[in-house]
Amino acid sequence: MATILLLVIYLAFISLGLPDSVLGTAWPIMHADLGCSISMAGVVNVVISLSTVVSSLLSQRMIRRLGTWGTTVFSIVLTFLALYLFSACRSIWPMIIFAIPLGLGAGAIDTALNNYVANHYNAMQMNFLHAFWGVGTIIAPAMLSVFFSTGHSWREGYVVLATIQAIICIIVFLSRPLWKKGDGRSRKEEMMEDEKKIYTPLQLLKVPGALFSCLGFTFYTFEGVTILWIASYLVYGKGLDASTAASLSSMVYLGITCGRIASAFIADRVDAKKLILTSQLLIMACIVLLLFSTSVSLMYIVIFALGFSFGPIYPAMVRQTVSCFHPRYSVGIISLQMSFNYVGNMITPPLYGLLSGLVGQQLFPFYVLVLVILQCTCTCLKNRFCTKGA
Repeated sequence: MATILLLVIYLAFISLGLPDSVLGTAWPIMHADLGCSISMAGVVNVVISLSTVVSSLLSQRMIRRLGTWGTTVFSIVLTFLALYLFSACRSIWPMIIFAIPLGLGAGAIDTALNNYVANHYNAMQMNFLHAFWGVGTIIAPAMLSVFFSTGHSWREGYVVLATIQAIICIIVFLSRPLWKKGDGRSRKEEMMEDEKKIYTPLQLLKVPGALFSCLGFTFYTFEGVTILWIASYLVYGKGLDASTAASLSSMVYLGITCGRIASAFIADRVDAKKLILTSQLLIMACIVLLLFSTSVSLMYIVIFALGFSFGPIYPAMVRQTVSCFHPRYSVGIISLQMSFNYVGNMITPPLYGLLSGLVGQQLFPFYVLVLVILQCTCTCLKNRFCTKGA
């Protein structure tokens, strides 16, 4: 039963990844159909991110009230409705409004499933969980690519994605008996159920190591910066054509997914602190190699290795939360970590866009390197100060 439940959770995490990559893929066609400028994608993205932050901050209370299963079902319903309503939009303004439930659904399910897997399963399962998010981000662009090449519209693509979300929602809804059995397996979960107190963000940040842990998630946005801007860097910083740059940038997603799958097989045998630090050092090495690379063939290897090095960090940091902090705090701290990460993703990519507009795309490797160093500093300080049971 535990294995079947885990498969259901993986399926739910695919539903989290599906909407994350679809907007950017479809936007070059969508914005013309909606009669708005291409820059309006940034507005939609900010609304989604703000809603996700709000949802993450409220998720501690929601999980206490509805449980992990109820929170997951409710969140998938919200994303299903948002995707379906996106397909019906005839202008940008309704889409901005419908971006709110899309963000609200993403934040709650992210916190709920990360916390559940961290408390019930081992590090291997945590890595696979985030690998399945990567599967979701790969499915949506691939499906839209087929749709566009066969003459179908982006609206039909959104309807199909909404239908997939609806099917996943039904499966999760019917899996309720599995969650009840799962709730009885973990002593940590029982302790959390007994501890009904809702901790404020300020109370949680006072837990030794919690602030540095959350800041580590903020600076992890070097992944988001890379995904959003590496193609621009390759075109304007390296002088490659747009087609080659797009092909190279796809190596980031592939590398992340492969990195999470590969690290899953060693995550239970390698200390999370060492795994995170090793990955951070590898990222720094890849950035330096990318800076001096002139061969396209070498860039394929370097960019894949860069994504591969990203892969183990995020799930290892989430997994560390339940080993570093008392179980009574884990839901709240994970919700804060998700919030800090989403806030970072709202700030650091646009900030890079502003700075690169002033100094050029050659800034990219140095910007990413600074973020990695800051994140490495925060995770080291977290490891020094956090004390489980505080």
